[in-house]
Amino acid sequence: AVVTTQSTGTKNYSMESLISKYVSLSKENPEKSESWSQLHKDGWTQLYRLYETKDNVVKDSIIAIALIDGVTAGEMVEIFHSQELKLKWDHSIDSSNWLEDKNEHCAIYHQVQKRIWPAAQRDFVYESHKEKLGEEEHPDWIVCNVSCEHPNAPSDKYCRAVVEIVFLCQTIVTGDPLFRENVKCRIFYSSQINPGGWVPVSAVKAAATREYPKFIKSLGTFAQEYVKDHKIKF
Repeated sequence: AVVTTQSTGTKNYSMESLISKYVSLSKENPEKSESWSQLHKDGWTQLYRLYETKDNVVKDSIIAIALIDGVTAGEMVEIFHSQELKLKWDHSIDSSNWLEDKNEHCAIYHQVQKRIWPAAQRDFVYESHKEKLGEEEHPDWIVCNVSCEHPNAPSDKYCRAVVEIVFLCQTIVTGDPLFRENVKCRIFYSSQINPGGWVPVSAVKAAATREYPKFIKSLGTFAQEYVKDHKIKF
């Protein structure tokens, strides 16, 4: 769905419900729930298919859970969210342009993906909401990127995709948090994309299963290298 952009102080109702949903999901144990089934596991990333029932319709989505050593939640979210840094590690992006600030938490961007021949080149306009969850010493952080419409980015040049991306990070501390070897970032990532045009749902999900681990590895490797000479920031 494309979100409205009516704000309630810091975020709109769609963002609020999305954050609440994924914070709840992040507390579930996939190994002990019938709603989750494991699709893939490698060194960093575990992929799951999550089944949900809404209005008597069963919907499934793919969720990645990963653990990255030496990086905090705040640092990982900054690297994921920053438009400048994103272009350094996400090589699927052709261009990303700021369109408007909604408030201190939220801005709207227009992103164009590199063309994968023979498919049409795709773009999407999205509202990006970044927020610290709670005031703990080592807080969780979340970014939600949800499609919206904007007059400065009409859908007349590319095949317009619709996205709902949630990137939730939690810091795990195993010792003195002043040292990087004692911190880890747990990533909870969901990316639901309707690529626009005619693409079978099965093909979209098959691509997600392949691309999620590559995405996590590219982001995690960049993050570890980027923060290693910086003071730890939560």
